[in-house]
Amino acid sequence: MRICILGSGSSGNATLVVSGETRVLIDCGLSARETARRMQSVGEDATRLDAIVVTHEHGDHARGLAMLSKTLKVPVYIATPTLSACGLGEKVRDIRRGEVITSSQDFEIGALRFHPFPIPHDAADPMAFTVEAAGAKMGIAVDLGHINSLAAERFRGSDVLIIEANYEIEMLRACSFYPWALKQRIMGRQGHTSNDEMARYLLEDFDGKAGHVVLAHLSRNTNHPDLARLAAVQAIEARSPLFSANAEKRVRVARYDGPSDWIEL
Repeated sequence: MRICILGSGSSGNATLVVSGETRVLIDCGLSARETARRMQSVGEDATRLDAIVVTHEHGDHARGLAMLSKTLKVPVYIATPTLSACGLGEKVRDIRRGEVITSSQDFEIGALRFHPFPIPHDAADPMAFTVEAAGAKMGIAVDLGHINSLAAERFRGSDVLIIEANYEIEMLRACSFYPWALKQRIMGRQGHTSNDEMARYLLEDFDGKAGHVVLAHLSRNTNHPDLARLAAVQAIEARSPLFSANAEKRVRVARYDGPSDWIEL
């Protein structure tokens, strides 16, 4: 399994997962043109995509959905409530439907086995996944108000974890151009994951197996990569000597403005 985060944040989320000849895009929050450009920059051809899987309808996860599906003729795996909530109007005709997915039913796309589960987020039918192929396992959940017990349980045994670290709470509270209603939404139990909540999960519930912990969906306005990474590293180091691997080498931060390095398992 090979994983590349093409972009992560409010400007657009997309993660490319490859196993053998199977290529799947999880979320398509970038434009079709930008998705193709970023794939090309990491040595992949967008025309070889086998499917797009959508976690929920928010624009930073589904912005490129109609155009990508239409131009690449690629099937979209999406829950019916999510598709309805996308508000595509007549553009819905451009969507080439793959399997209708739900948050409780496993499905396969080529060599990749997807295990969805529901997450706490303010969307129609939000879901996260673990993905397995060739003996490797990835867990990904990048829009959720808190890392609940179900997510923690599903993440066990993962070789790669892509988890949200959206905001630093004091930076969010001090942000002068976010209205209070937006701050409440972000901090809510169905909003986004803070650095503190991400660190709590790593300190209390992380099983220590993942050799790659990727912090994703960082806010450019209310977080900083160094703060998020420090919180994660300190949480993992606090578990020593239970975890033998170097926390500094385990933790990385996904970029909003370009692809990450490949993670190869």
